[in-house]
Amino acid sequence: MPFSEVLDQPSATDYLKKSVLGRVPQALLFCGPSGVGKKKAALEFAKALNCLDPVARQNGDACGLCAHCKAIDNGTYPDVVVADFLYQARLELKKDPGDKGYEDELEKELAKQQRIKVDTIRDITAKSQQKSAVNGWKVFIVDEAQSMQTEAANALLKFIEEPPQKTVWVLLTDKKASMLKTILSRCQPLQFAPLPQETVQQLLAQTNPDVADPALAAKYAQGSLTRAQRAAEALEILQAAPQGPAWPAAAAAALPRTMTAARQDAQAVLDVVTLAVHRVWRQAQNEAERKACQQALKKLENYKIAVARNVSPALTVETALMGLDKLHIQI
Repeated sequence: MPFSEVLDQPSATDYLKKSVLGRVPQALLFCGPSGVGKKKAALEFAKALNCLDPVARQNGDACGLCAHCKAIDNGTYPDVVVADFLYQARLELKKDPGDKGYEDELEKELAKQQRIKVDTIRDITAKSQQKSAVNGWKVFIVDEAQSMQTEAANALLKFIEEPPQKTVWVLLTDKKASMLKTILSRCQPLQFAPLPQETVQQLLAQTNPDVADPALAAKYAQGSLTRAQRAAEALEILQAAPQGPAWPAAAAAALPRTMTAARQDAQAVLDVVTLAVHRVWRQAQNEAERKACQQALKKLENYKIAVARNVSPALTVETALMGLDKLHIQI
């Protein structure tokens, strides 16, 4: 059954199954780190509400095989909308997917996305008022909900307060504290936990078969598939660079050329290095070594802030790695 595909989130999936069988909240807030199954669970919830298999529905689940389930999986079910940065980029591009060069332009537009905008919320709230295309449940999923502009969040408020019948809103966030209190007060929160390292390794191997060492990437993932994917890219950069005095410069030179991609990879490199330093700190044999690690960790946090503020990613990574020469860090 599809809910079984949401790995290691028993409390969340049990609650969703009971909701399908009983009272469906008008608005849900899925909270937890990125890459732990929140969007997957939201889509399985949408399938469970609209599945055509009566046996699966009696268990609060979905069959995953009927026409409705397959359409939701394919993103073609008219009453299930996922409003994420890709959805927003498509709205802003305002071009037909069949146009020449569409995919390249869409990729560039997607790289610009940082916040869910009011026009995107207005687009999906308008759809929420339309009659159901198949007389089922309408499910509107807002990803990165913490990134909504204030105007966008306010535009959403009245629609989650009084949605039409058989309509449910599901907001996904990894930063609950950043959201408007008025939004939080109108949603039923549902917490998602970090995944076990073994689960992250399994998912990474399935979704990214080209990763050289899924087990190592999972060690740096902190229970998140998203972090594991980023860690795998960072490890490739760090391990490909020759060890020795030239290591910082070589690693920095391996960052992508485009600023957006370079910034993302630089953050991933700094995250991996931070965890490596933290591991050394926990295993430190004396106070001097612990203090050196603490100082390095403070500097690394400042480097992360610098990258986020558009300081040169390559220069920041090179400087950060140069400051680790006395700590004997092993990645």
